[in-house]
Amino acid sequence: MIHNASIEKYRTPVGAVEKGEEVILRLFGLPEKTSHVEIVFYAEDFHREYKMKQKKDLFEQTICMPEKCCVVWYYFRIWEGDHNYYYGARPGQSQGEGIVVSENPFSFQITVYENGFDTPRWMPKGIMYQIFPDRFCQGNQKNLKRGEEYHKNMGRTVYIHEDWEERPLFGPLPGHEFYDPCDYFGGDLEGIISKLDDLKKLGVTCIYLNPIGEAASNHRYNTSDYKKVDPFLGTNEDFERLCKLAKERGMRVILDGVYSHTGDDSVYFNKKGNYPEKGAWQGPQSPYYDWYTFDQDGNYDSWWGFQSLPEVNEMNLKFINFIINGRDSVIKHWISLGAFGFRLDVADELPDEFIFEMRKELKAQEKDYALIGEVWEDVTTKESYGVKRKYALGNGMDSTMNYPFKVHVVNYLLGSQNAYAMQEFLLGQQCNYPKPFYYAVMNLLSSHDIPRIRTTFASGMNETLPSREKQIEYVITSEMDKRGGRLSRLAMAMQFFVPGIPSIYYGDEYGMHGFMDPFNRGTFYENNKEIYEELLFLTGIRKRERALQTGYALYFAVNENILAMVRFIVGKKDVFGEKAENKAFLMLINPTNQKETIKFDLKTREEGIPHEVHQKLMDYLSATEIEAQIEAFDYQIVKLK
Repeated sequence: MIHNASIEKYRTPVGAVEKGEEVILRLFGLPEKTSHVEIVFYAEDFHREYKMKQKKDLFEQTICMPEKCCVVWYYFRIWEGDHNYYYGARPGQSQGEGIVVSENPFSFQITVYENGFDTPRWMPKGIMYQIFPDRFCQGNQKNLKRGEEYHKNMGRTVYIHEDWEERPLFGPLPGHEFYDPCDYFGGDLEGIISKLDDLKKLGVTCIYLNPIGEAASNHRYNTSDYKKVDPFLGTNEDFERLCKLAKERGMRVILDGVYSHTGDDSVYFNKKGNYPEKGAWQGPQSPYYDWYTFDQDGNYDSWWGFQSLPEVNEMNLKFINFIINGRDSVIKHWISLGAFGFRLDVADELPDEFIFEMRKELKAQEKDYALIGEVWEDVTTKESYGVKRKYALGNGMDSTMNYPFKVHVVNYLLGSQNAYAMQEFLLGQQCNYPKPFYYAVMNLLSSHDIPRIRTTFASGMNETLPSREKQIEYVITSEMDKRGGRLSRLAMAMQFFVPGIPSIYYGDEYGMHGFMDPFNRGTFYENNKEIYEELLFLTGIRKRERALQTGYALYFAVNENILAMVRFIVGKKDVFGEKAENKAFLMLINPTNQKETIKFDLKTREEGIPHEVHQKLMDYLSATEIEAQIEAFDYQIVKLK
């Protein structure tokens, strides 16, 4: 008995579908004594059962998907007279081949998304570079002096590093009880401008900046003024010039949008009285009072209990107008200066309706503006605050930070999961994510919120990390660093071969080290030039080859160790039906310490792509049998035709 939700023989079409679309489900190989079969089909607000039709050696049923965006689930109930049992997904999976169980079956997933949903085509064709502004490059030392003076006049604690190579502050300053991210190195917008030609050489087409608005910290997630560049970084005019010069070099600039909370020391809350206008702390007479929630004793809701981060009511009409819809709203303000979109901080803590409204306004301005969300889990099945999120189904975000990709790549390369598990993950995202979303997803290996990838591999640690105190004392030996570089090379190869927009965290192109915040936010330095040369090769082939941008993707495990990925265009059209040159590339990954000799036939591999496309690929290739030898800790890219 078999149903494989990732192969068109069993489910037509495979993958996510638009609302109202018909899907044919088939179950093969049932025992002769089977009397009838039912599909149990359900979603958040409905539960239906369909009797399947028998056709020779299979049972089949066509189901029309709901006329609304949602995630639906299904499994099969098989009857033999009065006795029944089930066929469902394997534990931990929602695609691929299922199993027979006597009770409590797991379900297969179908993602139903908005008709006509699309994402900016420059995203799958591009390469992103993420910058933590204070730590990237100092372009004008006057900004450091100006920022220090401005913030000290506000009564804020400021610590200026004298040496660019010092370690970031990681504990309380002398005389202070708690750690405060108040240390600055002087990286600024002028510094980023000075590096634009270097970024262009690296192949970068999109720069994502961590927050640049005025704030009382170096990370700036505690916003003080949504419309003003922090004095440490420069001026609004500097930002406008950055966007203009980046555009001349074929690069777009994306900003970090922090809209679930503000700082308490801000124009809007003004708890410390630093601003002339009355903030919410001053009472109901403030124009911003309704943004926040106070009780009768004057206590207020705050983000995760941090009193320095008063939480906003995102659906307050005044707040929505200020951030999104107003004539000079925050998003329109930055777009007018050259920003090309936003990454939404803690997107799963923003109401879907807020994100929908932002998308609507952004796309009304320019359909190619990007809206990216910070979500750490599967974006189609994410549930937060008791609500199943729908921001990835066509009315919300274009893309998300693909943290699950990083987790699985690291587990695979460190040996804690095999190539079959890696294949299942890649195939799951490919089938569960709406195609336009999947090809725009932000594939990262490091960020400002997780350890740098070279440190992750050098230490052998992924999600479980020592305390900050132990991270301070942790020593990475030369041998560990060698392992970190070797495995980082494989991870980057995978990152640049799968669909989506690969994202380089500043300094990773030179193998920078760093555990968790604040160590992952160190100042830029060139640690290892071999990694840079490797990355130049990967960015080069990614930029040249359309097949690696918007081509079809085929994933499979050759054996327990070796993962294979094929990217291709056939029929002179890519996945979006746009004209493109026929080409096919194969990547093989060997994360073990032994050379591997492999042999397989591509004819037997058809998961996750339409049958007709697989057949066209077989017809296009002059040979489908692959033989190769892969060295230990190595990858190969083979042009199939």
